Amino acid sequence: MLDVYIHDYLVKRDLKASAQAFQAEGKISSDPVAIDAPGGFLFEWWSVFWDIFIARTNEKHFEVAASYIEVGGWKRRFVNFTLCNLLPCYI
Repeated sequence: MLDVYIHDYLVKRDLKASAQAFQAEGKISSDPVAIDAPGGFLFEWWSVFWDIFIARTNEKHFEVAASYIEVGGWKRRFVNFTLCNLLPCYI
């Protein structure tokens, strides 16, 4: 699965020759990716990871990292609440 997202990243960065070579050598399917982020899933994931990671050592980045964590916690609580109301709650 990682190979599919690497290919998606290369395509979205307009690195056509690299994307074609990677696809041919890795025998990667041309099917669309499951998570189709505008900058590519890997880029989006790395951006969030880096903001949270750098906040550990750099106070300037703390507010950005805190907002990701806060939103992530809200989403987790929402999913748990929704699932517990629809199914027996084992979460």
